[in-house]
Amino acid sequence: MHILIYGATSAIAHSIAKEYAIEKVHTFTLVGRSETRLNACKQELHVYGAVDIQTMLLDFSSIDDMKNVFHRCVQQRGGIDMAIVAQGSLTNQDKASYDMNYLAEEFSLNALSFIILSQIIVNHFNQHGSGILVGIGSVAGERGRKGNYAYGAAKSAVSTFLSGLRHANKNENIHIMTVKPGFVTTPMTLEMPQSFLFVKPEFVAKEIKRGVEQGIEQMYIPSFWRFIMMIIRSIPEALFKKMNI
Repeated sequence: MHILIYGATSAIAHSIAKEYAIEKVHTFTLVGRSETRLNACKQELHVYGAVDIQTMLLDFSSIDDMKNVFHRCVQQRGGIDMAIVAQGSLTNQDKASYDMNYLAEEFSLNALSFIILSQIIVNHFNQHGSGILVGIGSVAGERGRKGNYAYGAAKSAVSTFLSGLRHANKNENIHIMTVKPGFVTTPMTLEMPQSFLFVKPEFVAKEIKRGVEQGIEQMYIPSFWRFIMMIIRSIPEALFKKMNI
């Protein structure tokens, strides 16, 4: 199986790659913004057992670059069996509230690049008759909160778009999966107060692999976030505005 990973240097994406690397039968294309970090991920995957790994740099703000890198990957590999879309940045809400260029850049990375790549990937799957798309979203997209509504809005857009792709998909051999992790201990969240709600990226990766194998379409990780977010979504707006969450 050829696995294409966008945002391959992120903690969750790299942990997913390691889960598949230990099987020693898959080929990988790692896509990201930093050559140094991509090469470090590549070397670690070699240690885990992967043999055939290529890396590609991508400017996630350029639609042309997104299309060109994808088509180059297909030409070199002959096709894609699984694509994982995981690029992103935890937006600084305070900065995003006054720096409009920063707000636009963050939304472009967290939502627009994600949406465009997902459509490109599914178009490819439709042409070839099968494929697996795993989109890494977030529970932050379930409801706008004062502390992270810019990031949450982007993840909400991602979730809605993937849901639409599933609804439009008429091929049972194409699996489109939305992953909604809660708090994960990654370099992006190190400045946040850690609590019992945090899980390791390795746990998230194992759950995602299980979800792919079982054909799950929408997955909260850990699963209790489904019920937490159900409660949060049900709170009336007038009351929600008074809450410090």
